Amino acid sequence: MKTLFQRLWQKLSSRPVIVLAAGAFWTALLPVLYWWLVEKPTYKAAMWPGAFLVAAFLFLLGWAHPALYLLGAFLVGMLDAVYAHTGHFWRIGDLSVRIETVLDSSPGESQEFLNRFVLHAKFAWALLAYVALGVALGGVYWYFYRRRPARHPWRRLGVSLGVVAVAAGLTHAWLVPYPAVKLPVTSYEVYTRVNRILQRKEIVTQIVAQQPTLNCKAPYDHIVFVLGESASRDFMSAYGFDQPTTPFLDQLQDKVLARAIAPANQTMSAVPIIMTPATVLDYDPFYTSPSIVSDLKRCGYETHWYSNQLRYSPYTSSVSSIASEADDVKFVWETLHTSYGVPDGALLQLFSPQDIVPGRKQAYFFHLLGSHYDWWKRYPPDKALIPNAETIPEAYINTIYYTDQVLAQIFNLFQERSEHFLFIYTSDHAEWVTEKEAGHAHAAPFQEEYRVPLVFWSTRPEDLSAIAAQTQGHLVNTETLDLQVRYLLGLESDPGVSYSTKVLSLSAGRVREYTELPYVTYHETP
Repeated sequence: MKTLFQRLWQKLSSRPVIVLAAGAFWTALLPVLYWWLVEKPTYKAAMWPGAFLVAAFLFLLGWAHPALYLLGAFLVGMLDAVYAHTGHFWRIGDLSVRIETVLDSSPGESQEFLNRFVLHAKFAWALLAYVALGVALGGVYWYFYRRRPARHPWRRLGVSLGVVAVAAGLTHAWLVPYPAVKLPVTSYEVYTRVNRILQRKEIVTQIVAQQPTLNCKAPYDHIVFVLGESASRDFMSAYGFDQPTTPFLDQLQDKVLARAIAPANQTMSAVPIIMTPATVLDYDPFYTSPSIVSDLKRCGYETHWYSNQLRYSPYTSSVSSIASEADDVKFVWETLHTSYGVPDGALLQLFSPQDIVPGRKQAYFFHLLGSHYDWWKRYPPDKALIPNAETIPEAYINTIYYTDQVLAQIFNLFQERSEHFLFIYTSDHAEWVTEKEAGHAHAAPFQEEYRVPLVFWSTRPEDLSAIAAQTQGHLVNTETLDLQVRYLLGLESDPGVSYSTKVLSLSAGRVREYTELPYVTYHETP
């Protein structure tokens, strides 16, 4: 008596098309079914027509030849898996923004992302298993296909490809919502579109050339602007955290310490707003206006941009666009020929103390890697507050503690060599942190992704009195930080501190109300 398996095997041997249909269903329709049942933020009802067409497309490919099905199933499965991974871990938000973020990420950052969220993620391995099974079904189909006598293969191939051509034509109208089509189409659009950031460089160059000087009344010979990365004030003792994570900032006399929020929860959107006339509700001035880097150049300062991050893609490089406005641009990785992700102290190796000349107008911008994942790599072990950190909060606390040490080194170096010195520190955005996970740049963000430090210090404390008055006791938005810098340069009559609680989720146009966002630890109000 034949077993159930033997009967099933015999049935499939006589009708291999059943295996082909199962493979097409598994690869094309199962993801949409899963998103509908489990991942509601990823699901769109408009995916179903595309899913059925893709299933038919795969089925017809297999009918023509199993090898064609294997190739199609692998490509469709991998693209669906990428979409599912993005939706599960980061939410989709605007797909084009997610693709821009990938293009805007350095190889080192991408490698760390893959290491944490792919190689060490059970969900990612489940997605790979989904792809593997879809391809395996194609292998079984091929095995049965080869055991059956050929039946006019060329006619079958011609008919199949004719139907496939019709299905492919329908994709232009129907398949845009389906991930396996949406991903490559959107990627191509992002990659090849007219790039406003590249146009911005020409615009800024023309503005600076036509209006080369500004009448700056500030007496500062040295201005230092430190731009942190993923630093949360929730973990700073200067802001009330219960561990001594910021001893330098704690003891810094006559500082202005503001309770601030970032204008956006990812670097590529936050930095342009912080450093140009762009705001949360009006992002376009970034594309048509110089940043404070050029303002300082036009004031007669020699400008230096030193970064511990990497140069970004020329297609979405908002940060690199601003950095390129400086007279002198150096990146740790390129200049020191070191690996990506070394601790921020390496920034001090990009120049010599002798380069800081008392009385000479010089402005330095330091772009830290700060508290960006991988947190255990962001500080030397001998500089940790918590030795042998094991949990994410412990490692993150150590990054904040080490950043404070770097700030102290930079501050002391310039204070010793300046007649009049202005020091500013903030972060592009912050980070939410729990015992098991941490992150930022979510389409559905938490308040913690925006809570950043904002510190002003000057050898002339009286210059900061207006800023102190406008920030004391208030929740402020760093969207107008460029105005505070221009005020301190004597270019504005008012600091223009923003009290707006509007923020961006990922990119321009995706405006959220900070006070209404969900939170991890506590709810903050103005």
